[in-house]
Amino acid sequence: MPQKTPSDDSTTEPSSEKARNLRRRALIRFHIWKDGPISRSQLAEKLGLNIPTISAFVGELLDSGDVIECGLASSTGGRKAQLLEVRADAGSVIGLTFSSRGISSAISDLHGKLANSQIYPFSVSVGKDKALATLKQAVSYQLDFAKANPVFGPVRQIGLGISGLLNTNTGVSRAFPRFEEWADVPVRDLLSEKFGIPAVVDNHIAAIALAESVSGQLRGYRNALFVQLGPGLGVGIVVGGRIYRGSRLNVGEFGHTTVGEDGPICYCGNYGCLESIASDYALTQQAEAALREGVKTRIPEFTSVPGGRITPGSIFRAAAAGDRFAINLIEKVARHLGTGIANLVNIFGPEQIVLGGTMAEAGDVLLNPLFNTLASRTLDPVEKGSEVRVSSFGKEEAMKGAVTLALYEFFSIELGGVFGDSERTPKV
Repeated sequence: MPQKTPSDDSTTEPSSEKARNLRRRALIRFHIWKDGPISRSQLAEKLGLNIPTISAFVGELLDSGDVIECGLASSTGGRKAQLLEVRADAGSVIGLTFSSRGISSAISDLHGKLANSQIYPFSVSVGKDKALATLKQAVSYQLDFAKANPVFGPVRQIGLGISGLLNTNTGVSRAFPRFEEWADVPVRDLLSEKFGIPAVVDNHIAAIALAESVSGQLRGYRNALFVQLGPGLGVGIVVGGRIYRGSRLNVGEFGHTTVGEDGPICYCGNYGCLESIASDYALTQQAEAALREGVKTRIPEFTSVPGGRITPGSIFRAAAAGDRFAINLIEKVARHLGTGIANLVNIFGPEQIVLGGTMAEAGDVLLNPLFNTLASRTLDPVEKGSEVRVSSFGKEEAMKGAVTLALYEFFSIELGGVFGDSERTPKV
């Protein structure tokens, strides 16, 4: 008689026991995705289950084709352990990003390997309907790509990382920066109903923090910060191994902390927001204002085309070439950023801090004065216990966030999903 596995779908199995076994199976599958390649003994240690129980569930996952054996672990003196991972080609996910820089899409296998990245220009002047049409066009393009490339398998999930305020429980985008027409848009349901594929939506910075926690610079840290430095300023917060979301569903609005009541007015309606003083958008505005006032600077020489518009890149390039005004402007912005991040460090006491966004890609011209300010304004015990790194994903960070969001939701949906009960949803 064949041995009964712990998740045998027997009518005699109590419903509570059946539910527990289904959860165990889902939890094992989740950790094989997130922590793989991983051995059975490592799973047993991580989940507090015995080896026979783990082996029975793993056998089911191997039989279903969700999981494969992928080689042997390094020897520790005894028999080498067999490693497990999810099948990369058992499906795919589509990642979408929507920020002030445009709409992007890509497809990835179940290991998170990106392919077919596409960028669609965006301006608030096109209006809400055109923006939604572009999001749907971006998904359709990836679906056509998946059909033409069977190696990606069926598309299992759509993940959207979006700027602005969001109700993560309902998938409603409440507001988008500098886009007044975009208000209370049920973007999650619009996508899932259009394509018949589950969709999940999160703030794009929280999604990047999730990606950094799963496979980037924050992997393995229980308490950490991801700080986005770009047109907007935001922070993704990891507390106790989970993305912190607060009770009001919107956290991490780092750019809207007040740094000076007599500062410029921000698009949010307040005065002196950090974002209105130290974002790359603010950096460009300050350079343009100085040029109108006749300040001598070589910044216009470093635009992408002669006579072109000033960009953060042209300011950074001018500074690297020794332009005094560009250097002073960047150092001033860096001091504001360093002070703001120091406040975060003093409050949260993170083990690790990761900087991302277009400004983090500027290199030493921005980062050196920022780090100097950070070191001088954090409390010694906190500063010594924290490490600051630049994102490992570079220009792909937003898309890695969207894809990781989709994968996390797909592999944890039976456990509550990305936004499930924090006590039951697995940690990052």
